[in-house]
Amino acid sequence: MTAAPEPRPERSQSAAADAAAAADPQGRAAAFLRDLQVRGGSAATRRSYASDLQQFMEWLAARGGAVDTLDRRAVRAFSADLGRRGYAPATLARKLSTLRGLCRFLTERGVLGADPTRLLPGPRRRRRLPRVLTEAEVEALLGAASGTEPLALRDRAILELLYGCGLRSQEVVALALSDLKLAQAQLIVHGKGGRMRVVPIGEEAAAAVRRYLERGRGMLTADCGTEAHGMLTADCGTEAHGMLTADCGTEAHGMPTADRGGDGRGRPAADREGNGSGLPAAARGVEARAGASERHPLLLSRSGRGLLTSDIRRLVVRYCRRAGLDAASPHMLRHAYATHMLERGADLRVIQELLGHASVSTTQVYTHVSGAHLRRVYDLHHPRA
Repeated sequence: MTAAPEPRPERSQSAAADAAAAADPQGRAAAFLRDLQVRGGSAATRRSYASDLQQFMEWLAARGGAVDTLDRRAVRAFSADLGRRGYAPATLARKLSTLRGLCRFLTERGVLGADPTRLLPGPRRRRRLPRVLTEAEVEALLGAASGTEPLALRDRAILELLYGCGLRSQEVVALALSDLKLAQAQLIVHGKGGRMRVVPIGEEAAAAVRRYLERGRGMLTADCGTEAHGMLTADCGTEAHGMLTADCGTEAHGMPTADRGGDGRGRPAADREGNGSGLPAAARGVEARAGASERHPLLLSRSGRGLLTSDIRRLVVRYCRRAGLDAASPHMLRHAYATHMLERGADLRVIQELLGHASVSTTQVYTHVSGAHLRRVYDLHHPRA
């Protein structure tokens, strides 16, 4: 369910800004957003909060209110007004969360005497169980990305990382060369809220990444500004404007591909290069030329730039179509990663750490997804089953 359009007349940006300033002459909302950035709030979160705060300040100004004199009656009236607009429960919950964060910030700094949102009820959110791809469907999807061209090698690496490491699409596009620790069969992941975690990378994913680094990535950086041999990409014409472009030029091509032994996705890959990071020579060349603070994107578009999450989404949909599957999202591969591990006996706390969930309650959804598996375990082990 998507949010219904807000039934308010169109206004110019300057008029909206003037209205917001009337309710917040001291710039409390801007101070709150700066504090959110200091505390590690992601750019996407800050954009959402800024939009929510703009809406609230306009609503407050239209009623002659001011943020420094907020009370319980005003926040309840705003909550009721949001409820009448037909927002999806998740959107409504986020808008109220933004308001709670602002009020808590103002209370902690003595602007408000008490937090007017302390007893504000939130919307009821139905917890939908995620649709999960079966192991056979995942194999079909991965098999659809079997080309040897640079972009096909990149696409296979992306799909293997999504499923083999359980990454979010944002975490995939944020990967840098320096995050790869192939010698240790590990990957450094930069997750939500600035939290960083280390996850194991299995043989299949490591082999796909190696093939991309050895025979794909160098050709994409060498062809910066041109289309790489006319191959299909995930709408690369719109990718990552203004992002750091990797160095063009001196990377090695055509190095031997890594072997792919065994069933692989859960077992560590050995270091075949004999160097500390385990990176192939082509990738080490970029890292050697980089400054200590530079982060070179691991995954590149045909123009040698970093990818966007929208590119990952289109890529997954395209390969689902090739594999004859219903359209899936990148997050469904993350769901499959967790569900398949739970079905094979992994501990829920371990899965929580691997997924980067702050609370195990978030991870518990997979116990419902894997209900059939839990029933089999019960039938097998309970004396009165």
